[in-house]
Amino acid sequence: MLMNSKGTVIAAILALMLTIGMTACSSGNAENTGAAEGDTQTAEKEPSGSKENGNVTITVLNEGAVGIGVGIVTELLDKKKTSLLEDETLQPKPAEEDFNYTPGGDVNPNVFGYLYQSIINDKLASNHITLKTEDWGWGEQLIQKQTAGFLAQNIPDIIVGETQMPGFAQQGLLEPFPEDMEQYIREHIAPAAWKPMEYDGKIYGFASQPGVNSLFWNKKLLRDAGLDPDKAPATWEELADNLSKITAVGNGKFFGGGVYAGPNAGGYLRYGTLLIVNGGGFADGQGNPTFNSDANVETVTFLRELNGFHPAGLMANTNEGTYFDAFKKGQIAYLIDGPWRAIESSAIGIEYGMSPIPLSSDGKAGNITIGAAFHSVPKDAKNKEAAFEYIRAMYSEEIQQLIADTGVRSPVLNKIAESNDYQTKHPEMYQHYLAMAGNVQGLPTFAKENSKVWQIFGDAVTKSIMTKGDIKTILDDAQKRAEAATK
Repeated sequence: MLMNSKGTVIAAILALMLTIGMTACSSGNAENTGAAEGDTQTAEKEPSGSKENGNVTITVLNEGAVGIGVGIVTELLDKKKTSLLEDETLQPKPAEEDFNYTPGGDVNPNVFGYLYQSIINDKLASNHITLKTEDWGWGEQLIQKQTAGFLAQNIPDIIVGETQMPGFAQQGLLEPFPEDMEQYIREHIAPAAWKPMEYDGKIYGFASQPGVNSLFWNKKLLRDAGLDPDKAPATWEELADNLSKITAVGNGKFFGGGVYAGPNAGGYLRYGTLLIVNGGGFADGQGNPTFNSDANVETVTFLRELNGFHPAGLMANTNEGTYFDAFKKGQIAYLIDGPWRAIESSAIGIEYGMSPIPLSSDGKAGNITIGAAFHSVPKDAKNKEAAFEYIRAMYSEEIQQLIADTGVRSPVLNKIAESNDYQTKHPEMYQHYLAMAGNVQGLPTFAKENSKVWQIFGDAVTKSIMTKGDIKTILDDAQKRAEAATK
């Protein structure tokens, strides 16, 4: 049940401040920046939305991947264009013609944010809506400022975030999508864009270009091990066999690799996909931990096997960047990651392969959203109707075609992604689009003591991987402690 009374909502937010502590994974938002210096009193500002001369001004929080600055977007666009043209460090360097976008043509990825905001701004302007952006940072800083904004009942018309957003929906702090939007989204949009933001049968958020995990590999290292570099392992058994062969041939110089499993959001977002594939997971629908299920024990046992195909300590390293650097340097052959791994690998000269996540012996396709910036309208938003127009623009054909043409992420609008043109031009990203369907989940928010419960599980997996202790016993103990924390 969603909460209606003001007192109940305030109490829920106070609880939320104590429970939501896990920050979002930043891999898919390389351009995210912190809030402007000195901007620490956002909740005490004047209301975000305003009306003047028949126009409505809405405020949306910056998403790093498409951010162009802070202020009125119409005024920011020219400044952003000038800065991009003058930036000699950008590769490929933008040219004047790159800003004259023709749907279906090539897009310079460095001007994507400009084009994205320009299209949305034009759509809103036609409906007499002025768009203003604010930057509240990302990760823990963003969560704290959003929580303060909810408490003060002074919040932007559209907020954005990753792992914290489902929790806000569960706490009754977000406005459900209008029925016509909800119906259209269910019928025409890939589940990864909205399924993690579904609660009690309603949709509370949307991501225009979410990521899910795929398996990537370094083709050169597979050739060195005598393996077919173009053949994707379809099962866990095939993957483990490949990892073993590569590690043996590497003889300490390079290893098979597999998946990052550190005790943090970066780890949960990657190896969590294997839990889902094998029929396990982190929590039930009420936010109660489900750590010691038989399926999870099987998956963590598989993770222990994969640990042997890594340099000592790498797989569970607390710094996820160290793991991904190992792939970039050719020290590990395989890894599980979001779609940005494709363009990053290409940029640094790695000949890579990309495929869906291999399945366990009785597993089914599933995934976890990663690098997904969900946009939502708070219940306390001043201009809800105009705010939903912004979200409608996010899944419009114009925006989704732009995402398709850029080739860095997959569009979520079925009409664009399933076209013959897209499948021909971007076959790997089309496979990524297919992975966004079906059993796609977001990381859950636990009923109580969220940060503490996540750490209990993360530590248990690390202990299972790094020691010879009985995995069932380790996960049983983690479940017992997590249940005590959530009561």
